[in-house]
Amino acid sequence: MFRNLLSFEATTEKKISPKQFIYIIISVVLSTATIFLPSIVASKAEQDSWVSVILAAGFSIPVFCLYYGISNMFKDKTVFSFLEDIFGKILGKIIAFFYLLFFIHLTAIMIRELYEIMRSAFMSKTPPIVFSFSLMVVASYAVTKGFIAIARMNEIVFPFGMGLLGFVIFFSMPYVKLENFLPILANGLLPPIKGSLPLISWMLESIIILAIFPHVSDSKKVLKSGIISLVFISFALMLGVLAIGIFGSKTTADFKFTALEMTRTIRLSNYFARLDSMIMAVWIEGIFMKITIFLYIIVKGFSDIFNFDDYRFSVLPIASIIVPMSIFVSTNIDELYNFLKDKFVYETVIFEVILPLFIFLVAKLRKLDKKTNVQQKR
Repeated sequence: MFRNLLSFEATTEKKISPKQFIYIIISVVLSTATIFLPSIVASKAEQDSWVSVILAAGFSIPVFCLYYGISNMFKDKTVFSFLEDIFGKILGKIIAFFYLLFFIHLTAIMIRELYEIMRSAFMSKTPPIVFSFSLMVVASYAVTKGFIAIARMNEIVFPFGMGLLGFVIFFSMPYVKLENFLPILANGLLPPIKGSLPLISWMLESIIILAIFPHVSDSKKVLKSGIISLVFISFALMLGVLAIGIFGSKTTADFKFTALEMTRTIRLSNYFARLDSMIMAVWIEGIFMKITIFLYIIVKGFSDIFNFDDYRFSVLPIASIIVPMSIFVSTNIDELYNFLKDKFVYETVIFEVILPLFIFLVAKLRKLDKKTNVQQKR
């Protein structure tokens, strides 16, 4: 079944452009950052949430440079492959397997987030298996077409999603009260620092560069493209802070789906209101693309770890694992919200900061960057 697909891929472009890479990073971060994150940050930083965004950007960009430094050492390998070069076959596979579990957990959380949105706001009687199964079927089909097909699909839907998000933000502006952002730093820098931690967790999902770096056509532009992506994301998150200007920090913290409440405040006329479907379109499109990208990374990583010739044969088993995980990852929306608010940051710090720093230092100590450059010149 896959022979025709393999022969088709052999005659087509296998690399994505730097522009497509920018779209992917923005889609991956923003698609779920607009769900619970505004409420979580407001609960910690209150009216100083905008300071948290600045702090998060100031930390995330240097860490992305670290990701680029690691990826640039092993230009033609993903994190699931080059870990063996750094730590040896056994330890490298163990660390790679833990990264695989991390990506699987993130994917299960994404599906659960969409289910909680649909159940709480729109389709309260629909069983969770319907959302999980439907998403994974379509995402699995997209994954079998290869990464370039996923990038092209994201390139098509990206302007639509950003346009709708921009529409919501633009028409929310008249409801913003600047006095809701005062007083500035009334309780010092500690609350904004606490508020920046969940933002960093989302922004550092740019760690996917370690898995998709070989797919980018111009590796020299990846660093610049990644920084552009994170600056754009920071700007979008700053606009998301407008919810505090509309509702105040305490009310914003009480909302679960702040963006949904922002959309409900918009009234363009007596007959054009309750635009809930617009933000839902952004969420569904964004979460679907994010799940598809992560599913590709997972099945490709699984194949790299266990040395499968074709990653497509692992799509069905992996999807069959993620679907029940998305149902049992939390018992209700409050448990999911509290996990993302208080515990998720510890998991992401390990896999997005501590381990990459450790990987980089070991690779440098073993001078693998110089060995790689010598091999490439030969």
